[in-house]
Amino acid sequence: MAIDPATGLEAVVAPADNKDATLLDGGKIGDEPKTAEQLAEEKATADAVKVAAEAENKRILESEDANLSAEDLAKKPALVKTAEDKRLLDTPKDQLSAEDQVKQAALLKAQEDAKKAVQAKGAPEKYEDFKFPVGSVINQPILEEFQGLAKELDLNQEKAQRLIDLQIKHVDSFAQTMQETFQKIKDDWKAETIKELKGEAKTSLVIAGRAIEKLGTPGLRKMLNETGVGNHPELVKFFIEAGKLVSEDKVIDGKNKTAQKTDAQLFYGDTMK
Repeated sequence: MAIDPATGLEAVVAPADNKDATLLDGGKIGDEPKTAEQLAEEKATADAVKVAAEAENKRILESEDANLSAEDLAKKPALVKTAEDKRLLDTPKDQLSAEDQVKQAALLKAQEDAKKAVQAKGAPEKYEDFKFPVGSVINQPILEEFQGLAKELDLNQEKAQRLIDLQIKHVDSFAQTMQETFQKIKDDWKAETIKELKGEAKTSLVIAGRAIEKLGTPGLRKMLNETGVGNHPELVKFFIEAGKLVSEDKVIDGKNKTAQKTDAQLFYGDTMK
């Protein structure tokens, strides 16, 4: 055992090669999350760097060539082109002169041609964001693995997207099949339960419902309905026996009009309607 300097208590020390040790077995908690102040400081630093870079570029663009160093003169042509391209792309076509409209069209065409050229060559240096249905939950590790494989296979952006579209279609179809299969299982459980209980189904389910009301937690009935196990014959029979043990009142069958809840509603809620 070793003393934890933070608490002064004995602490379990996990073996160095045991990476899967639990917290109770001396496993590491991991890196502490960054505080709001730390995140704000990092953002402020990044913003300051960006502002400084923009100011430096503006200085070079607005200075006379004679007042610039050789290093600045080497940077200026690229900065001039970037600024001009941005102006042409950000300005609505109807606000440009005829000459600038021609330049804008040529720039857009050049960008499109460059994009097509990259796609024709195969995998890009970095894939653009792929398109997914709205509301999709993206598994980032799997996506990164797919990007690596797509690049290894030399797939361009369009072909990689087609594979993703196919996978989405497959997943949707699989989910629909699973949902239909699960619904059939629940329906089969219900039919089997009613068959086994025979003519005593209504009365027995009232007894089972009392067990749930007296012994269960508020979320128990919700769980039984959501998972469908509330239809399973063995579980139903268990609650019937439990209901017999906790019931002190006379069983109210479906014919008694004064009953607060009738038939299988005590057990199944509205699912037996």
